[in-house]
Amino acid sequence: MGESLRVLVYGSVAAGACDSVRLGVYRDLLAGHGVELRTWGELNDYRVTVPPAYANRVGDAIRDGVAVVDTSPIDWADVVVFRRWYGTVPACEDCDFAGRDEAALAGHLRTRGHRPADRDFIVRSLLAAIERDPAVLKGRAMVYELDDNLLAPQPWLGFFSRIQGDLDLIDRLARRADLVTVTTPILATAMGRHNAAIRVIRNAVDPERYTASAEADPDKPLTFLYYGVGARARDYAICQDAVDDVARAISGRRIWLGSDEPGIRAIVDDARPYESDVAAFARRLADTHPDIGVAPVGQDDFSRGHSELHWLEYSLAGAATVASRTMGGGPYDVIRDGVDGLLARNKAQWREQLGKLAGSRTLREELVGRARERVLAEYDVRDRVAEWVDAFRWAAEHAGRGALGRSPAVSRLARVEKEAEVEREARANMAHRRMVRERTQFERLELERIRAGRDTCWGPEAADDPLVTIRIPTYDRGPLIVERAISSALAQTHRNIEVLVVGDGATPETVEAIRSVSDPRLRFVNLPRPDYPTDPEKRWQVAGTDAVNHALELARGTWIAPLDDDDELTPDHVELLLYVAIEYRLEMVYGQSLMEKPDGSWDLVGSWPPQQGALCHGSALYSAGLRFLRYDPEAWRDLEPGDWNLWRRMLQAGVRMGSVEQIVYRHYLEARHRSEAA
Repeated sequence: MGESLRVLVYGSVAAGACDSVRLGVYRDLLAGHGVELRTWGELNDYRVTVPPAYANRVGDAIRDGVAVVDTSPIDWADVVVFRRWYGTVPACEDCDFAGRDEAALAGHLRTRGHRPADRDFIVRSLLAAIERDPAVLKGRAMVYELDDNLLAPQPWLGFFSRIQGDLDLIDRLARRADLVTVTTPILATAMGRHNAAIRVIRNAVDPERYTASAEADPDKPLTFLYYGVGARARDYAICQDAVDDVARAISGRRIWLGSDEPGIRAIVDDARPYESDVAAFARRLADTHPDIGVAPVGQDDFSRGHSELHWLEYSLAGAATVASRTMGGGPYDVIRDGVDGLLARNKAQWREQLGKLAGSRTLREELVGRARERVLAEYDVRDRVAEWVDAFRWAAEHAGRGALGRSPAVSRLARVEKEAEVEREARANMAHRRMVRERTQFERLELERIRAGRDTCWGPEAADDPLVTIRIPTYDRGPLIVERAISSALAQTHRNIEVLVVGDGATPETVEAIRSVSDPRLRFVNLPRPDYPTDPEKRWQVAGTDAVNHALELARGTWIAPLDDDDELTPDHVELLLYVAIEYRLEMVYGQSLMEKPDGSWDLVGSWPPQQGALCHGSALYSAGLRFLRYDPEAWRDLEPGDWNLWRRMLQAGVRMGSVEQIVYRHYLEARHRSEAA
């Protein structure tokens, strides 16, 4: 099965045929291959935060740059999939009108009495954020999936005007993706101009869905079937005269599935409305007991980019197919003319091929039999799912490739080296995410085990004048560690403490300063300096991780108070937080901090609930029963400082937390910020 993989789809996988056939039908099958598929909406319903002044005006807030898109669903995923086309322009639901702005649309709706089309207010902001800063994806892969050549729309389409305003979005999605998946080779060629990583995954069908509810009436007239929305009348016109002539000659019946608009009812004998439920549509298709299915497409780039889906479904429903043979390749090149279907290039050929089928039941049965045999062998969703699994895994292992772009200024050798580096990083990120998921499950179970039926992970001994370990990691702080951190720790009003200092490969000057303190409550251990990321920001996020994890092993106290080597505790820090923890039966409690700003002023930080950037590391006290929650030396892969990463995981594990609205900590401006300010 392979290791688990999580695929997040922005948009629907079940709202219509395109959504379902390409991804929705595979959801359960993917799970059998270790791939879990969810939609963005299932995780947070496309949440956007806007200022109060923009209530009920999300579009305006995004336009003015004051909206904040909740990107938390990305945290769940390994691969993020964008699909087809998201309508973002002001448009009409009842006709192909697209306005320059909201005012133009409002005028159209007022004049015509039409309804506004649903719009996606988020995707442009989300893509722009990814383009500005690839870190928004947090190491996740981006896939763009499409089954039409949407960059070559035709005026006859029902959404032509609407899509014009989104052509740039489609182009940008294709260019930025780490992988583009398409339905046909001709579509791969078209999209290859935008991205070098293209994967052709043909459409497939679930044969079990195409079972008629009753046997066909042996006396029914010969049935000619076409399906599609009303806008496909332009395609149908290619074969309409031929169908009419042959049907008239044999008293056949013409059926259209997918539209019952007046214009469609006028050209067929039976027009039935669109069915968005793909399984229900398949049953309706089979229940028509079609004899001949027609699959006409035009000679334009958009039409040649279609898939062979008509042939697949007609074959399973028992209909022999006549399809368009297009110039330069197209969707029905897969049909072996005269073997499992018939092809026609012009009206004369359409009339000839339809006449052959109408006049020979034997020919129809032979073509359908061979077509069905081939569809079952090559186009079953149970077989095709492996291609999707492989595509998603490849994308996950090449996350970040799309951000490299296709600059001609980069040499081939440099490009190959860069892509290899991206792949190494992507694989490392995936391994870390898998470790995090396993660890998350372990941490929840371990907390439950340690509680042993109690409401907290600490027992009565932790409430009776307990020993508290104040632990301090250090590297190159010199005498300052004594002047601030150690002095404030030893000055606590709660006297039953130990001050545990662990060197992170501490410098000689720092070691000398620590050893100058003669208080027996102070212990010092110096570790070798570990390897940290070379990137300064990443290094800052996890510096001291080895030291603090080692301190958790050495700590003798039943409670642990973190302290950074250039900060200081208030004298009552331990006493106050310990009282609150015991009184309210908390496992972790934190207070407020004074945080120095570059201009020398001080901010008050610390509020409930805990959130990144609003909780100082040294303002906390937590039970030593939580020591199994270690600091993550690769927290930078989640774009998180090690301390916040730990607090967040405590929340996820179900640790009982609380806060105090009282200053317990003074956080001085960090050296990196002090140098920037200078």
